Amino acid sequence: MSITDPSGPLNRPTHPDPLAIRLTRLAAALASRGAPGLSSWILERLFTTPRRYAVPAHERDWMADARIDHLELTGGMRIPLYHWGYGPTVLLIHGMSGRGSQMAILAAPLVAAGFSVVTFDAPGHGAAPGGRFSLPEYAQVVMHVAGHLGPLAGVVAHSVGAAAATLALGQGAKIGRLVYFAPPEDMSDHLFRLAGFLGFSTRVAGRTQHRLETRLGVPMEALRGRDIARSLTNPLLVFHDRGDGIVPFRDGATLARYWPGACLIATEGLGHSRILRDPEALDRTVDFLSGRQTGQDTGCAQDVAA
Repeated sequence: MSITDPSGPLNRPTHPDPLAIRLTRLAAALASRGAPGLSSWILERLFTTPRRYAVPAHERDWMADARIDHLELTGGMRIPLYHWGYGPTVLLIHGMSGRGSQMAILAAPLVAAGFSVVTFDAPGHGAAPGGRFSLPEYAQVVMHVAGHLGPLAGVVAHSVGAAAATLALGQGAKIGRLVYFAPPEDMSDHLFRLAGFLGFSTRVAGRTQHRLETRLGVPMEALRGRDIARSLTNPLLVFHDRGDGIVPFRDGATLARYWPGACLIATEGLGHSRILRDPEALDRTVDFLSGRQTGQDTGCAQDVAA
């Protein structure tokens, strides 16, 4: 399915919660007991509604020389595509409540390495129209963009964007090498953790999962990364921070363990978003996509304790 706000609600602060958060949790707990149906509707909305954030100055600088066009998706919605350079294509895929400009830090080094680089704003994100969004829908967008661009030399994806890329691969997307940053592996677990953080009961979380599966026609179990990964042979490099408060480190470790030949690099102190701006991780990403390093050359470990 999908996750609301990658910058925060599951990143539990070490200081006491603000009064508003405590009141929200109390209200959610009371509603869970008194109005479970309404509570599941609210939780579903929270889980599938991305938030839009202002684009910071450094991201505007990264986007300054991008060539922009638009791609029409099934149903008539048009989303922006941002292009740099010429050569084999690498697609950059943002996470839930993210935007293409977050990934554009990689445009210049990948162009210097001889690639064409493309990113986009998914529906409901950045400059794209739309509202609610889910993982199956994101996978279809990735399939559509990949089909439009032709076979991809590589993909770099963050958070739910990585889950969408995995699902798209399972549906036949043509992609060479992949680099994932903080990939979620089990969206049902993510839903239940979000529910717990906000104060909703496990009963409400279960009802919400049923609502989502009924509306989308896809059981969450079918979206588990480990089950898709078993049959994939694409070279994969995973970066995941042990202290990630949004997507647990165990998700990246599990995905790498079940993906044949995949490698995991564990980081410390970079969290869920700053990992995208880590110079060493970015250098390793370019080297890996360029074929100058295999997974083992990056110093990865295939069996890292979660």
